[in-house]
Amino acid sequence: MLAGLTVLALAAGCSAAPEASVASSSPQAEISAPADAVTLKDMMLTHGPSEFLLPKQVQVTSRIDQPNVVTLTFEPAQRKLLAGWLATRLPSGWSVDASANDSLLFHSSAWQGAFTCSATECALTLRKQAG
Repeated sequence: MLAGLTVLALAAGCSAAPEASVASSSPQAEISAPADAVTLKDMMLTHGPSEFLLPKQVQVTSRIDQPNVVTLTFEPAQRKLLAGWLATRLPSGWSVDASANDSLLFHSSAWQGAFTCSATECALTLRKQAG
């Protein structure tokens, strides 16, 4: 069931066009990442939650950077690293909703997140909640 929810979350995040009324993002506060982490801005993304950190050693294979959704893909060899990181190091104010087989659904007051892997690719999607 979790896999189905995750696929739906990823599909919705990747396929949804930004709303016409989405305002441009306000400047993000500078976040100082610990030595073992990088911010989304460090990963050359303009959008996404400024407090969201990922392990410094991850290698992104592709990215979507829109005001309402950010998606990063990774090689499946990074599955355990990313799943472990997300399960234990989400920023303050974020909660894990479901976790199984190295897949996670999580959220904050402003964002929803999903992480899952297949045999050929891993994906992390962060979608801004309507409101």
